[in-house]
Amino acid sequence: MAAEHRLISMGEWTDPTARRRAEDPITFGPFAETWLDQRDLRPGTRELYRSLLDNQILSTFGHLSLADITPATVRMWFGSYGSKTPAYRARAYQVLRAIFETAVSDELIVANPCRVKGGGTHARVRKVAPATLDEIQALTEAMPARLALAVPLALFCALRFGEMSELRRKDIDLQAGVLRIRRGVVRVGRQGYIVGPPKSVAGKRFGPGLRTSSPGSTANTSGTSARSFPAAGLNIPTSSTR
Repeated sequence: MAAEHRLISMGEWTDPTARRRAEDPITFGPFAETWLDQRDLRPGTRELYRSLLDNQILSTFGHLSLADITPATVRMWFGSYGSKTPAYRARAYQVLRAIFETAVSDELIVANPCRVKGGGTHARVRKVAPATLDEIQALTEAMPARLALAVPLALFCALRFGEMSELRRKDIDLQAGVLRIRRGVVRVGRQGYIVGPPKSVAGKRFGPGLRTSSPGSTANTSGTSARSFPAAGLNIPTSSTR
């Protein structure tokens, strides 16, 4: 206490916690590794974050202490990307910002140095035009018989590729007109294909796309396709199951 009073009288007092951090600074690299290890992430997301850390973030910030990384440091790093890869740059920035948000919550730094306006967003490079009904029909007819059902289900039931690839016959209830989306598959680097729940809690859902029985409808197509295969499953093959 006497030492603290002496610092106050000399006009040199600072927060004791801040002084201890200055004496034993926390380096960004180890902190980022711990941050990633403690996140509850899906395999594909973890692989993406791992790649962004290894290839885009740690080379610039890994050796620096958290307290030494300033808004100017982040802005220079962000500007080094240019405008060639806006989506990749935005994702790397999002991860960097999230790491520093945790550092602020842990009271290791006072403020988040990631202050680039709009840094975590990007404009779509090109506008995607939705397929017309005629194009959808032509695409469905051009598919191999086993995969024809994938086109209307993906389009009219709003399925992700991983959800569509993991559909089984038991997920299609023709009597109730319901499609149950309960699983998804994702390819994760060297681990190959991993089957798990849908991407989000909201992803585990009932699809309303089978509620019509008019000729050419999704329900009509589903019934024809599903009855062509054994009850054990209606898996749409990925490259690992062909």
